[in-house]
Amino acid sequence: MNELIKVEVKADTQVVSARELYKGLEIKRRFSAWVSDNFKDFIEDVDFTSVRKSTEVKNNGGIQIRELQDYAITISMAKELCMMSHTELGKEYRKYFLELERKWNDPKEVVKRGYAILQNENKQLKIENGILKPKADKYDRYLSNKGLITITEIAKEYGMSGVKLNQFLRDKRVIYKRGNKWFVYQKYANERYVGYEIHLPEGRRSLKWTPEGEMFIRELLENNNIKPVLEQPQQLTVQETVKYSGKYYTASSIAYNLGLSEEWIMKIGEIANNLKLKPRFSDENIYCRKTLDDNGFPRWEYTQYGAALIENEINKFRLANQI
Repeated sequence: MNELIKVEVKADTQVVSARELYKGLEIKRRFSAWVSDNFKDFIEDVDFTSVRKSTEVKNNGGIQIRELQDYAITISMAKELCMMSHTELGKEYRKYFLELERKWNDPKEVVKRGYAILQNENKQLKIENGILKPKADKYDRYLSNKGLITITEIAKEYGMSGVKLNQFLRDKRVIYKRGNKWFVYQKYANERYVGYEIHLPEGRRSLKWTPEGEMFIRELLENNNIKPVLEQPQQLTVQETVKYSGKYYTASSIAYNLGLSEEWIMKIGEIANNLKLKPRFSDENIYCRKTLDDNGFPRWEYTQYGAALIENEINKFRLANQI
């Protein structure tokens, strides 16, 4: 083994360059022929991703930059390609990848990466909600949940289970399952849609969704004509009390976050009535709760889900009236 192959991390997955592995294994065939013969048993966007690689080529005494076809392949795929080479070099590189994999899956390293991911997300969220993004620019429908959310929490608003929503996302090639764990496809790896919750002390991790990821799922469902329960033609006659631990918003705070005038405070109440967001048989549901203000008068406060539906109606009004 002449030299080590550079390893990169994408979407919390170790990947290497197919061209570098091809060179390291000293394959005699053309790169394209090697790919055609060996990649057919692997899955694109799961085991490998197509990329372009820039390289310098000498041309008439000068240097020209050319782009070559390359592939980012997972360590698991790299190990199998090494076995398929049936060479001593393949055995040596496979040992190298096995050691990389062992270190990567060490519980201490898993926990360390988890903390790094969470710290980076917190840093990004502080930047997004700081001076660089004025508060009145756009109402953040997920302001009450700056952490990670489970697929079940998203699914219940659409009257489905987390299992069913995962199947929907799998059919849309957003996520895939390996063993008993879900992973996001490479094409969405850099979109900050997902995060991993670390379970101590064993270092086990589970896939969850960021606020951006939740918005992406909602848009994907809407594009496939799947609407929240309260937007579906059949309305529920009985609303069960549900547990909600996020932040609540008053009509005035929603108007403020959207940069609306005070006259909209009354209109927001009317929108909530039209959408039937307010609970009928209890003091709260997943969209709204009834409380008392400082003077003892009844006041309605909306969850992030209720606020999102209200915002959607306001945006429809703005679009229709070009406000």
